[in-house]
Amino acid sequence: MRMAKGVFWSLAGTSIAKFIILVAGIVCARILGKEQYGEFGMVRSTINMFVVFGSVGLGLTASKYISEYREKDKQKVSSIYVLTNGFSIITGTTITILVLIFAPFLAEKTLNAPYLSDDIRVGGLLLFVTIVNSAQNGMLSGFEDFRSIAINTFIASIAETLFMLIGAYYYSVLGAIWGFGIGYLVLAVANYVSIKKNIIKFTIPNKLKYFNKKDLRILYKFSLPAALSSIMVAPVFWIIRAMLVKSAGFGEAGLYEIADQWKIIILFIPGAISQMLMPILSSTKASESESTYWRVLKYNIGINVIVTFVLAIIVSIYSSIIMQLYGKNFESTMAIIILAYSTVFTSISTVFGTSIASFGKMWIGFCFNLLWAMIIVGFTYIFLHQGMGAVGLALAVLCSYVIHTIMQFFYIFHLAKSRQALKSKLVIF
Repeated sequence: MRMAKGVFWSLAGTSIAKFIILVAGIVCARILGKEQYGEFGMVRSTINMFVVFGSVGLGLTASKYISEYREKDKQKVSSIYVLTNGFSIITGTTITILVLIFAPFLAEKTLNAPYLSDDIRVGGLLLFVTIVNSAQNGMLSGFEDFRSIAINTFIASIAETLFMLIGAYYYSVLGAIWGFGIGYLVLAVANYVSIKKNIIKFTIPNKLKYFNKKDLRILYKFSLPAALSSIMVAPVFWIIRAMLVKSAGFGEAGLYEIADQWKIIILFIPGAISQMLMPILSSTKASESESTYWRVLKYNIGINVIVTFVLAIIVSIYSSIIMQLYGKNFESTMAIIILAYSTVFTSISTVFGTSIASFGKMWIGFCFNLLWAMIIVGFTYIFLHQGMGAVGLALAVLCSYVIHTIMQFFYIFHLAKSRQALKSKLVIF
C-alpha cells in the first residue's frame, strides 16, 4: 500500500510535469535549431554535473536516515536535517564560486566553444539552488511525502517551461538557461514549505541544539561514497558528451540530446518507483522484516523490466515520427532506439544500487560505479573513433549498463545468501 500510494502521486503529478518538459524541449529545439539546441544541452549537462559534486550524496543520506529514524528517534532525525541542510548550503556556495571562476576554461578546453563561457557562468549562478534542492528531495522522500514531491515538481515544471521558452525566443541559448534555472528556484521554495509541514507533522524538534556531532561520521560512512558513486554518473555522461562534440560536432550532440530525453521519459515510471524504494527498504530493514524486504525488491525489478521493455518497443516503432517532431534536420533514429532499450538494464541497475545503499554498503556501490565509468568511457572512445557519432555513444551506454547490471546482480545474490546463512545460524543458536 505504501508503494501504491507513492506510485499514484508520482504518476498523477510528476508524469504530467515530465510530459510538459518533453513538449517544452520539442518547442525549444524548434526555436533554437539543431546547433544551438546542442549547445543548450551541453550547458545544461555541465550544470547537472556540478550539482552532483555539490550535493555530495546528501539527498540519499537524508532519505535513508530520516526514513529509518522518523518513528523511533526524532532527535536523530532533527540532527540529520541540520546536517544535510547545512552542508548543502556550504557545498552549494563553494561549487557555485568555482564554476564562476573556471567557466572560461570549461568552455574553451572541454567544449571547444569559448563563446559559451557566459552561458556556463549563468548556469553556475543557478547551481546553488539546484544543489539545495537535491537535499530537499531526499528529506521529503525520507518522510515518504511523495504527494508534495509530485505537486512541487508539477508547479516547477510549469515555471521552467514558461520561462525557458520565453527566454529561448528572445535571448537564445542564454535565455533558455535562465528559464531552466528559474524552474529549480520555484521547486526549492515549494520544497522548503513542504519540509516544514512534515517537521510539524512528525513532531520533529527543529532546534540546532539537537544536532549530534557524532552524526558527522555519516558523511564519511555514507554521504561521501554516495557522492563518489553519483560522481561516476552525471560527470561521466558530461565527459562522453564532450567526447561526442569533439569527435562529431554539436549536430550529433543534438541528436543524442533528443534520444536522451526519451530515455528519461521511459525511465520515469521506474524512477518514480525507485524514488520511494530507499525509504521503504530502509524502514523495512530497520523493522527486521527480512521477507518483506526481498519481496519489495523483486516487485520493483519485475515492474521495471516490464514497463521499460514495453515503452522501448513503442518508442522504437514510432521513432521516425518522434524525430520528425523536432524538425527536418533530425532524421536519424538509431540512437533513440538503442537508448530506449538500454533503459531496461538502467532501471534494474538502479534498483540494485538502491538495495546496496539501504544496507549501508556505499563504498561497495562506489566501486561498482567506478567500474561502470571506466567501461562506458572505454566503449565511447572505441565507437567514436569508428565514426559512429551519436549512435556510437548510445551503444556505449547500452553495453556499459548490461555489464553493470550483471556485476550488481551477483553481489546482491551473494549478500542475500550471506544474510540467510547468518539468520539460520542465529536460529540454531
